[in-house]
Amino acid sequence: MKKLILLIILISLALMAGCGEFPRPALAVPEDVPVQNSPPTENPTSTGNTAEYDHTEREPETRPIPDTDVSENSPYTYEEPPYDCEDPFYIPENPSGEYPGERPMIALTFDDGPSIHTERILDLLERYNARATFFVVGNRVEQRQDIVIRTVNLGSEIAGHSWAHCNFNRLSEEEISENITETSAVIESVLGSSVNFFRPPFGAINERGARVSYELGYAIINWTADTQDWKYRDANTVFNAVMNLAEDGAVILLHDIHSTTADAMELAIPALVARGYQLVTVSELLYHFYGELEPGQVYGRPGKVD
Repeated sequence: MKKLILLIILISLALMAGCGEFPRPALAVPEDVPVQNSPPTENPTSTGNTAEYDHTEREPETRPIPDTDVSENSPYTYEEPPYDCEDPFYIPENPSGEYPGERPMIALTFDDGPSIHTERILDLLERYNARATFFVVGNRVEQRQDIVIRTVNLGSEIAGHSWAHCNFNRLSEEEISENITETSAVIESVLGSSVNFFRPPFGAINERGARVSYELGYAIINWTADTQDWKYRDANTVFNAVMNLAEDGAVILLHDIHSTTADAMELAIPALVARGYQLVTVSELLYHFYGELEPGQVYGRPGKVD
């Protein structure tokens, strides 16, 4: 018996010496818990970015200094915005029955869709008689035509955000022209019409891009307030950012490719309406303040809206 036990011990020691360190078991991830990727470090629509965007729902690897420091835990504070009501002007197809200028105005703008989260935002806009502008990526339009059509039927607005989200500052004039015109063409094929403005990816526009835009007859729409929803991916943080940045005439940057942004809109849209804001399309807001949009002109950082 003793010899048998000794033999078993010797065999075990030999096996351990031959295999080295025992392999560590892989960590199991429950099926209902999503695997978290590395935190995003690049805003897919902020000026100064030099990375390309591959349209998986994540961002490139570097990011510019943000326009506004948004604390993750700071609650928004209520401040009655100063504004002067101007005479309203007629806009066809206005389902809410209100006209820009009757109350302080904000344009919520959503980039990079349409996505699976866009419809939830549309549900909220419909519920609160609100409107917004969606800057869509051209190669996503045909596969989600129903969302694009519903957006316009609800009184909101569809505009181009390039064909494949490339940085215009790195493209030739011909490539910039193709991105603008092909995106407008696919929007028109679905809706029967398109608008005379677009938003460049990353908000990046230089003299070359502005010149092409002017020649094609398009204005360039950026933003006045960046929520950094791409960075925080937290509904309460994005909600606080929207409420802190809200003011009459604000053009607020958001992204409808993130579920957390849709979650934040569940809070922000009713809160903005309760605070007295009228949520309008960006073309309604800009027309109210500036009249007809000028081809080649940048509206928003670093251009005219500031």
